[in-house]
Amino acid sequence: MNEIFSIKDKVAVITGGAHGIGIAYAIGLLEQGAKVAVCDVNETFLSEAKETLAKFGEAVMIGCVDVTSPSQIDKFVQKTLRTFGSIDILVNNAGVLIRKFPEEMYEDNWDYVMDINVKGTFLFSTAVGRTMIAAKKKGKIINISSQAGYRAADRRLVYCTSKAAIIHFTKTLAHEWGKYGINVNAIAPGHIKTDMNEDLRSNVELYQGMKNEIPLGDFGMPEDIIGTLTYLSSSASDYVTGQTIAVDGGLITK
Repeated sequence: MNEIFSIKDKVAVITGGAHGIGIAYAIGLLEQGAKVAVCDVNETFLSEAKETLAKFGEAVMIGCVDVTSPSQIDKFVQKTLRTFGSIDILVNNAGVLIRKFPEEMYEDNWDYVMDINVKGTFLFSTAVGRTMIAAKKKGKIINISSQAGYRAADRRLVYCTSKAAIIHFTKTLAHEWGKYGINVNAIAPGHIKTDMNEDLRSNVELYQGMKNEIPLGDFGMPEDIIGTLTYLSSSASDYVTGQTIAVDGGLITK
């Protein structure tokens, strides 16, 4: 039974994989024997990731990629194929957040978040998906949505909208690509302790109020998502597609 969860020697691409939840994903898959190509747009994060992941040796490839640039994506995908021979898993993790009230937002704020969170997911999915289709190879695409894709949140109009879009993008791409044996699913993390929400957690009263909303009582850790990521990456989920799995301590039940 354990073999159905195995991802040993599978090749995974992780966008936004050099920091926060992304690097936890990379470490989690590498520790289970996968080969991982990590990309990010932030050179500082990439430099730190190289040090953190150095112990995994040739099982890691790292590159600088802007997920809104088709040419940069294509170069990274081709380099991954040359390095590892195939791509079995894509984790669309790259994402950004802007906190502003709607009346304070402008078009550039909206475009910035939607371009990275939604268009970037589309561009990477199609770039990798084409290689899977051409090779007649089954594959796994895992998009990262959020509890914010289900719930409204103050000062996060564009972020919530982008994450809701990912949920429906996942359903629709799964519908389109099932015929190729490509599973498309998503994970919707809840409040996870990362630098993205460090400012919120530093406010004791606000942090306690947010914890009170969570049935399991606290924010999760990046590592708490690895089990779900492994499941969706492995053959254990071969008959699961178009689904978004909330890993949120029960937050969206409220």
